[in-house]
Amino acid sequence: MKTMRFVWIDDQKTKISQFRAVIEAGIGAQHAKIELLEIKQNALGALADWCKQNADRPPQLLIIDHIFNSALPFGLKGSSVAHLLRNTFPRLPMVCVTAMFDRPQSFDQEDISEYTALFRYQHLEKHIEDLYGIARDFPKLHTEAKGVRLHFVECLKPPKRDRDELLRILPEEFQDEAHSTTEHRVARWILNELLARPGFLHDRLHTATALGLTVPGLSKVEHLFTRALYKGVFATKSEPRWWASATRHVLYELVGEDASDIPQYAGRALPGISEMDYSQCYVSKKKDPPPDVVVYSDSSSSASLRVVNRRYSELHPASVAVTPGFDAKLILRKSRS
Repeated sequence: MKTMRFVWIDDQKTKISQFRAVIEAGIGAQHAKIELLEIKQNALGALADWCKQNADRPPQLLIIDHIFNSALPFGLKGSSVAHLLRNTFPRLPMVCVTAMFDRPQSFDQEDISEYTALFRYQHLEKHIEDLYGIARDFPKLHTEAKGVRLHFVECLKPPKRDRDELLRILPEEFQDEAHSTTEHRVARWILNELLARPGFLHDRLHTATALGLTVPGLSKVEHLFTRALYKGVFATKSEPRWWASATRHVLYELVGEDASDIPQYAGRALPGISEMDYSQCYVSKKKDPPPDVVVYSDSSSSASLRVVNRRYSELHPASVAVTPGFDAKLILRKSRS
């Protein structure tokens, strides 16, 4: 497999040295070499020169620091660099890696929208596969043909039963005539909405809860649900997702149509599952009735996720109008009587 090129844009060489080895080690057969584009006082000239030199051989990924410590002209920051470079490289994914992630005053919505994805320096080693997945799959979003919206949905490789609904809920800004920034914006939507919000897709905890199991219990039977795995763009093995509709379909193929129509009970009839694998409600401490929703423990940014019976949940105060196909954001109910 061809070695990828990742270009790291920063004003400090030391940062790249912290992560070079782990990133270049790659994922499986995928490997990359990191090049540093150092931002200095002549940043705008250096960026223009770099664009000319790389116009015919762009890298597969740009990794950009958000806040530059050096005093740069026009208050240049990572999002400004991403915006400037996108004029020349509209089909190049640009991710932000920063220590400022937890400081809301360091970002505004315009900043965030310039990046395909954002990662914390502190957690970057957990997201190496994400970097490779973005670099690998971003080009797949491009199409010269008509029917851009359908192309995006096909890139997700959804079950047939979800295809029409995905076409309906795909943001209207993604028209059948592609704009130069469409691929960037749809990649952001896939990474930050479809893959991040439970609904069409479920992570380990949500999938286990839907089957009435603990996460360790799910690990005993997840091989049975390979057909339900998300295998579309930006899929990773370290953070798998399962199509919720396909999971339910496979479940009833396995346990039979005579099983309980409540999937949490049906899931407990899967082969190799014992009572120790049953999920338990965080509030009642009971396994029966099984918990059926995942909630935030509180409204803080450090809240934990809990599994509970729905009657112990309520809408999260930060919840917005629920888009069809996505689950409502829930919080642990204050009054639990």
